[in-house]
Amino acid sequence: MKKPRQYIIVDDDRTNNLICEYAVKGYDPGAKVISFTNPEAALIHIEKELKAEGQVPTVLFVDVNMPAMSGWEFLEELEKLDHGIKQKFTIYILSSSTEDFNEEREQFPYVADFLSKPLSKTSLEQIQP
Repeated sequence: MKKPRQYIIVDDDRTNNLICEYAVKGYDPGAKVISFTNPEAALIHIEKELKAEGQVPTVLFVDVNMPAMSGWEFLEELEKLDHGIKQKFTIYILSSSTEDFNEEREQFPYVADFLSKPLSKTSLEQIQP
């Protein structure tokens, strides 16, 4: 039996968040899934999580294209909260575009991978141990 996991989804699109939640629950029915349409609210929540005792393994899905704050800006703010962030979360970037993210891969080497939207149970099975 695998460890209980927590999944945090940061995407301004409510429909995509529902699709992600559905995919995660299909993959891991016991998972705790928290979604945010506001990146700033997600950062506040994550900051509280970092201060909490006994943080559970957490997968963080971040949309790359959001109007208020891009996924890259979100990661920059996340780094300011805790420089050891990469040990505390497994981070995936979600994108519906086919952009080349080579420059961003160098700037954010701790991002585990880039996934196409919509997230699916199959893609979760491929990325999880």
